[in-house]
Amino acid sequence: MTEISSEDFIPFKVAGTITLEWLKEFARVSGDYNPIHQDEAVAKAMGLPGVIAHGMLISSLVHSRACEVIADYRNLRCFHVSVSQTRFRAMTFLGDEISVGGQWQVTGSNEIRLELQARNQKGETNVTTAFTLVR
Repeated sequence: MTEISSEDFIPFKVAGTITLEWLKEFARVSGDYNPIHQDEAVAKAMGLPGVIAHGMLISSLVHSRACEVIADYRNLRCFHVSVSQTRFRAMTFLGDEISVGGQWQVTGSNEIRLELQARNQKGETNVTTAFTLVR
């Protein structure tokens, strides 16, 4: 693709299925060893329904998809991401398959907004991030 028009859709693409091994690896690289991300008994003792994924893991999947999408557009070479705003909307659990997609919004000749969502296999939105690109 080379041109962006307002409200162009970014197809949802599977980023992966949350596994305990993935959570352990993310804990290792991030330093976030909170047991709610690895231990079912601790998670339940904390009032959670079970082990939950690190919010920043899901956010990183969204950011990775943004890099992929932006690279597909040649006319964005003179733009840079000036702001990104992330909202954590729902917990992500072991076994959830996460897909990321969204849409573009052209807000002016020097500004474009990329809005992406991470969704689970049920279509529930876990994380949203809006990226503002400026020239």
